[in-house]
Amino acid sequence: MLISPITKSASIYNEIKRKILEGEFPPGGQLVIKQIATEYGISDIPVREALKELRAEGLVETIPHVGSRVVGFSSQNIKDMLEMRECLEIFAAELAVKNANDELIQKLEDIYAECNKALGANDIHRYGELNKKFHRLIIEASDNQILIQSICDLIESEKRMRMVFQIFPEILQDSNKEHQEMIQYIKEKNPEAMKRLMYHHKKRSFDKMRKYLQNL
Repeated sequence: MLISPITKSASIYNEIKRKILEGEFPPGGQLVIKQIATEYGISDIPVREALKELRAEGLVETIPHVGSRVVGFSSQNIKDMLEMRECLEIFAAELAVKNANDELIQKLEDIYAECNKALGANDIHRYGELNKKFHRLIIEASDNQILIQSICDLIESEKRMRMVFQIFPEILQDSNKEHQEMIQYIKEKNPEAMKRLMYHHKKRSFDKMRKYLQNL
């Protein structure tokens, strides 16, 4: 694969980061500079620079006499991220209700209809993708750019985890029912009800994930 000339180090940085976040380079996986350089037809130097940037972001670690590897998640890391999302997404939901317009409601209803189809086809992967899209719309409707970026950074970091619906398919029906209720609370301009529901919605999933991590 050829690397585009946005500068070789920036381009290879983007490519390695993408592969880490999408799981192509798994946690604990070795990142061999020579091997990466050969694969992309570049010298070692831009690969070294890219790995240096990724180390600064906490995605890569370098161990003396061993080399570079993808940083794995500790149970505590994941628990900390889930706690942050539990708080931030509830706040985003409250703001979204206050900022909501007909366009947002229509988009959410369209995704909800697609979620029903995915459930009917027992397509867990499709439902998971639609679920992320549904919640992303609510987050963006908060219209608080720092809040949006903070939540999106957490979600981006968690991409390397398995989707919650793959581990706990039993919550699919409740999840979808609550999406319908969220749309109703947005229509009613009821931020307090939305906050309570979003708290329950997130806490149920995150509590299951926390319990799952304890048993690993």
